[in-house]
Amino acid sequence: MKSLKTKLRVFITILVLVTNILATGITCWLYYRNSVSQNEQDASQLAAAYKLVVDSGMSGYRSKVETMARNSRLNQPGLSESETQGILSLTARSDGFNYYAIADPKGNTGKDGNIAQEEFFQEAAGGNTFVGSPQKSKQDGSLVLMIATPFGDGKVLYGEISYDEFSRIISNIKVGDEGYAFLVDQHTKTVVHPTKSAAENPVDYFALAKKDKSYQPIANVFQQIKDKKTGTGYSVYNGVKRLVAFIPLAGAEGWYLAVTTPVSQLMANLYNTLVINVVIGILIQIAATIITAIFAGKITKPIVDATGRIELLAQGDLATDLVAARGRDEVARLTKALDNTIRGLRTYINDISGVLQRVSENDLTAESTVTYQGDFIPMQQALTRILESLNQTFIGITQAALQVHSGSEEVALGAQNLAQNSAEQAGTVEQLTNSLKNVSGHVRNNADHALAMEKLSNETLGFVNKGSGQMKEMLQSMKDINSSSAQIMDIIKVINDIAAQTNILALNAAVEAARAGEAGKGFAVVADEVRSLASKSAQAAESTTSLIQNSIDSVKKGMTIADQTAQSLKEIVEKTNSVNELIQRITDASKEQARAVEELDSGMSQISSVTQTNSATAEESAAASEQLTSQSEMLKELMEKFKTREQKDPADQDAPD
Repeated sequence: MKSLKTKLRVFITILVLVTNILATGITCWLYYRNSVSQNEQDASQLAAAYKLVVDSGMSGYRSKVETMARNSRLNQPGLSESETQGILSLTARSDGFNYYAIADPKGNTGKDGNIAQEEFFQEAAGGNTFVGSPQKSKQDGSLVLMIATPFGDGKVLYGEISYDEFSRIISNIKVGDEGYAFLVDQHTKTVVHPTKSAAENPVDYFALAKKDKSYQPIANVFQQIKDKKTGTGYSVYNGVKRLVAFIPLAGAEGWYLAVTTPVSQLMANLYNTLVINVVIGILIQIAATIITAIFAGKITKPIVDATGRIELLAQGDLATDLVAARGRDEVARLTKALDNTIRGLRTYINDISGVLQRVSENDLTAESTVTYQGDFIPMQQALTRILESLNQTFIGITQAALQVHSGSEEVALGAQNLAQNSAEQAGTVEQLTNSLKNVSGHVRNNADHALAMEKLSNETLGFVNKGSGQMKEMLQSMKDINSSSAQIMDIIKVINDIAAQTNILALNAAVEAARAGEAGKGFAVVADEVRSLASKSAQAAESTTSLIQNSIDSVKKGMTIADQTAQSLKEIVEKTNSVNELIQRITDASKEQARAVEELDSGMSQISSVTQTNSATAEESAAASEQLTSQSEMLKELMEKFKTREQKDPADQDAPD
């Protein structure tokens, strides 16, 4: 599983990378478009500048032919054919032409035959000085151009100039290392080209484009020329992509000047700039990656520390402190809140543990010394009610035990006196006749003692019943303790429910982040971490449940002791009832003794029997009184183990009321 730091670094690195790529790509694309636009603009301006040069060159050749046509010597009347040819030949050599010739209105010449179908003848006959497209010389088959001009009376004067001579008008046009210019006629045929074969055997790019789509760009350029447009275009010539700027030339020919340059030559600086931009982008990416690594560490370290602390909390560790992150951002607030939560839980647990520890040591004076907050307040209130209930219950039991102990001692004393008197009665039965008055007095004393014992027995029984009732109240308090413990468990369940709901919300956030795609990745990372924190909070709640369960077990232990005490009180009640029955029997026996004294004359034998009965009853009463005293002493010792808030001094407690 990748750590949050790694995820954050990867996410930010990818984000910066994508941003860098987009920025570099857009910058390069804009620079490329600007460069292309600038190159096209420069090419158009360059073509316009070279147009002036070419126009000047062609105008010079036209001027020479026109000057020749205006030559006064040629216009002299009566000039012979040989003289005319001499003048034409002489001037042609000086003008750089192969020859000059004159055609009559029907196109007949003495040198080239009939040229009536030639375009240059027809244009010149129409009144224009015209430069014809390259053609094969009828003299020697070389590639030549014909320049014709009107000569008067329907005649045409024309001159033949070699292609090599004429092409000098573009030979000096160089654009960089591989750029050049060429001329295209009105029929979109190449007429002048640095490569002579291109003019000698012009290519029909329209036909080629129909067969091979790779020729379509250059065909588009020639189509614009054919449509008499000015501008730029792109072509592929000899496998090299080229930028072509074209502009019409002056003159009746309708020729176009085209200036072409390899795109790679124009883009050399652009490519260098693009490489520099890419290198800068890579350097920026490297720097961003390093900075991201540093800041990711700073951002995720507090979260990692918080996660580790929550894991310790899930293991029950409440002692280790968390160093809160500095600042006021959400991470700092998270770590501070977590640290405060841990400190609060530690304070509450220590407080509850301290109170329960003192209760387990029979010290019921323990009190909560911490101010609880929020949903923990009912827990503190329940703990306080439990302690108060235990104190009241044990105080009542202690008082009842003291009263039972005091009453049992009096009962035992009376029983001992009764036994002693019964023994004396048995020893003096034979003296009854002579000591009737003494016997009567003893009988009255026995009756009085029996009544006193009955009274004390009834009081003792009342105290025992009161102690039994208070013990029931204590058991009810123990049940209240269990009920409060259940409320505490309900609070823990609420915490678990909150953790579960948080986990569900985190899952829903992760689903929504997945639907959002790339834009929701950062939120998906945070959703995963929230779900992890919710799970660990649930584990921490389970640990807290375990601690509360231990406290409940301690309370159950107290209930066991209370049950034992209740059982002891039950036995005391039973024994007290037995003593009461015995005392009642003693009372009845005393009455019988009184009647026997009155009937002494007729029932001396009955007196002996009654005396024996009294002696046995006194022994049983003494034994029951001793057992009651022992049980009350056990109850007293058991209650002395508990220290209550209103407990008196031990010396005062031991003293009888």
